[in-house]
Amino acid sequence: MRENYMDYNSTLNLIKNLLKNAGTHPKKSLGQNFLIDQSINDLIIESADLLPNDIIIELGSGIGLLTRQIAPSVSKVFAIEFDSDLFGILQSYCKGFDNIIPINDNMLEIDYAKLLSDLSPNQNIKIIGNLPYYITSPIIFMLLEKSKSLNIKSMILMVQKEVGERIVSSPGNKSYGSLSVAVSYRCKARIIRVVPADCFYPKPKVDSVIIQLEVQDKPNVSVKDESLFFSIVRGAFQHRRKTLRNALILSIQSNKLKARLESLDDAMRSLSIDPKTRGENLSIDQFANLANMIYNTDIGHKHKNHS
Repeated sequence: MRENYMDYNSTLNLIKNLLKNAGTHPKKSLGQNFLIDQSINDLIIESADLLPNDIIIELGSGIGLLTRQIAPSVSKVFAIEFDSDLFGILQSYCKGFDNIIPINDNMLEIDYAKLLSDLSPNQNIKIIGNLPYYITSPIIFMLLEKSKSLNIKSMILMVQKEVGERIVSSPGNKSYGSLSVAVSYRCKARIIRVVPADCFYPKPKVDSVIIQLEVQDKPNVSVKDESLFFSIVRGAFQHRRKTLRNALILSIQSNKLKARLESLDDAMRSLSIDPKTRGENLSIDQFANLANMIYNTDIGHKHKNHS
């Protein structure tokens, strides 16, 4: 059965009491803001479409309020919390739930393959998390990279509104960047709802959003070399103020992009891409076409030199 619904004040008092009894407080340096609107937790659970056979990796479990709501609906919850003070509360508050596995570790450094090694291959992995702002992008990039090998089906993430807007942004917008392209490569993304700053304790300076990432069975575009594709994407946005060609030349010169300048120019010319355009104007399909054309040109060049 789901935990009884609590209003703002009772949830806030519960959080304050748990923190006080543990002799700790919200740490600004770790981006700790606790959700006090239980209806948002209900929405997160509803959006996750939890099934009895699901395995949940909860990132940033905090003191375990959402963790306790998730547990009755799924097979197992790996509740990951970095802060040792909150981890102590999490262990105590979730005691009695046999399917909650508290883990005190850095979510960026965990060996997730080892963590999930004992599970049967037909079990769906779903990610639910309230991500700290200062490591949001690295975490999402990491999850995207591991999504296929870990059999991740979906992610429901609480992120700052600005980050959520970047994730779902389209070409031509200033918020469009490498994160937008990386997410759209592997996922179908949508913002479920805005969560006002008033819904948290302590109140942050900005609003947040709940974002849903549905991992697709195969990438949304076809590329011949993923490493080359993402090197081009990163290079295009690393120097946003420069033209696409100049930005990618810098990546070639720094050896971050394994391609020949001649291949880049040939590909852009063949695809009618204006060398003076900027990366923010290219769609994911154009990035894929550019990467594939460079790949083909470089392969052809290597064969020619070896013949």
